Amino acid sequence: MIFGNLGNMGEMMKMAREMQGQLKKVKEELAREIYEGSSHGVVVKISGDMEVKDVTIDPAAVDPGKVANLERAVREAADRALHTAKDEAAKKMKKVTGGLGLPGMF
Repeated sequence: MIFGNLGNMGEMMKMAREMQGQLKKVKEELAREIYEGSSHGVVVKISGDMEVKDVTIDPAAVDPGKVANLERAVREAADRALHTAKDEAAKKMKKVTGGLGLPGMF
């Protein structure tokens, strides 16, 4: 029977649309979330959509002769915040997709 599986295809399309709506909702939710990383007196805050929102540097961390150390601290803090944001995004997406490895998500 050629047309016997069309009902299943329609159900799969419905599920795909629902999943797409859920993914959009999760992405919007992630954009509102803020994740923080810190290193050596530097704090970086990054949104769940991977945008740097704030950088705070403790004045005690600033020493004119140690600019390279400060730059490294900013990179480390940003990396930690991004890592946290990516982990949280992956967890939330996994809930929506049921563990399916959808390419291009994160």
